[in-house]
Amino acid sequence: MTVSILFNALFDCKKVALRNIPLYLLVFSSLTFYSKENQLESAIDGLQRKYAQVHDLKMDFIQNYRSPRHSPRTETGILYLRRPGMMRWEYKSPDEKLFVSNGKMIYFYLPEERQVRKVPVKESRDQRVPFLFLLGKGNFKKDFSKIEWAMDDKPFFQGNKVVYAYPKKNIDEFAKILMEFDPHVLQLQRITIFDIDGSKSEFVFTNIKENVGVNAQLFNFKIPANVEIVGSEAELIQQK
Repeated sequence: MTVSILFNALFDCKKVALRNIPLYLLVFSSLTFYSKENQLESAIDGLQRKYAQVHDLKMDFIQNYRSPRHSPRTETGILYLRRPGMMRWEYKSPDEKLFVSNGKMIYFYLPEERQVRKVPVKESRDQRVPFLFLLGKGNFKKDFSKIEWAMDDKPFFQGNKVVYAYPKKNIDEFAKILMEFDPHVLQLQRITIFDIDGSKSEFVFTNIKENVGVNAQLFNFKIPANVEIVGSEAELIQQK
């Protein structure tokens, strides 16, 4: 009789436990969700504070370009960034070229083609322009409609974290931007820009040096003689 009572009691306890399993899972899932959200919030705030204090940067880069309409392309070089809004991309391979901006105007120099493309920063849709946020230009939370963990994208560097940032609806140049960062030093080490046409440009950064005193003269571009000038104000420049 006693054994029967104990068995029934244990059976009833198991039924109660089984009925409560969905509740336990719900509570656990909610705690996990809020934990991840808090971690994301903390990471974004940390990145914002970190890059607000960066005056200049120098780093090596590998750029991988993929498009449904073009052959894949990989290029390497050195990137210099300096406040306020200056950047210089020195491409070394497979072909030498130069992309430089003084913060107001962009110059894209193709030595082999003897050509310079010139366009104001405000009019450019070039995929290198968003990198100005590495100099604290803009605000992660205000400039993007949503930022979330990139659960389907593995980090390039082990131990790093990856997020997706989606632009606001009135900014249609990019579908989203992937940002990979070292969570310990809050350093961005990979950025992928997904265009609305299905193409994407991945930039992987190594040998990153912050606040090393990059000279402002690096961002002044003098147009070489006997080159074709393409872009806004080209005719005016050629007449001078």
